[in-house]
Amino acid sequence: MIKIALKNIRFLEKIAKIPVLKHFFILKISENFPEIKSELVLNKFYGDIWVNDKTSKKTEKNRFSDLNSPTFELIKESENCIIHDIAVSNGISSNDFHKFLLKKKKKHKFYISDKFAEIKIKKGFITKAYDNENHMIFAYAGCFYAADKNIFFPLTVLLFKLLQKNTPPEKFDYNLLLLHPEVSEKVKKKKFKFISYDIFNTEIYEKFTFVRAMNILNLGYFNEDKIRTAVINIKKSMKENAVLLVGRTNAKKINNASFFRKQNNKLAHLKDINKGSEIKKIIENL
Repeated sequence: MIKIALKNIRFLEKIAKIPVLKHFFILKISENFPEIKSELVLNKFYGDIWVNDKTSKKTEKNRFSDLNSPTFELIKESENCIIHDIAVSNGISSNDFHKFLLKKKKKHKFYISDKFAEIKIKKGFITKAYDNENHMIFAYAGCFYAADKNIFFPLTVLLFKLLQKNTPPEKFDYNLLLLHPEVSEKVKKKKFKFISYDIFNTEIYEKFTFVRAMNILNLGYFNEDKIRTAVINIKKSMKENAVLLVGRTNAKKINNASFFRKQNNKLAHLKDINKGSEIKKIIENL
């Protein structure tokens, strides 16, 4: 079955529609994960992984396409353009922006980060997947699925809670980097540099000329104090006159976003896209 799953993408696409099976087959063929090119399979897999900060790995191509041109207008004069895309999930939106800049013949260095880009796997009859803070994301006891979000199979939640009580293993069998295969390939070719970055704690000083933080600094995820802490930390990583883009994609797939420029250690509001960012006032009052 595992060989069939790897060789027959249509089989994987059908399995991807069944919540209790899709992660099972992905885990079993995870050493060959970069070979999976089906967007249907990848999106189903990413979309159902919820990590400890209540975010999923789901994103999609062209999600921020309306933000590319206004971003370019603000950064095109930057001679040494160094970009940091934060909380990129599987990175496919970073890939879109990278391609856009190449078409514009804009030279740049591109850094991407996501605190929960990697999951750790412990194999066995009970196979468990953990995020980098050692919180269990999902598991299998044999072929029985365990997850804390599954409205179709309530017993999976009960199994998850039982397995979650166990102490996390000291060693894991392997790590699985949840980047889109196109992005993984560019990391290997050094077109992207993947860095470990926590918006609250990682300190980088005056490095980047453009920082994008879409769909992470949301009031639904963090309270205002946490958002202030994150923005102050991000600001440290920005050079003087660097541009910051923050925003949120709503249920109708509309990007409400705002641009800011770092000037004299303040973040000056530049412009809004659609309704602007929901945290615009928080940033302006820092």
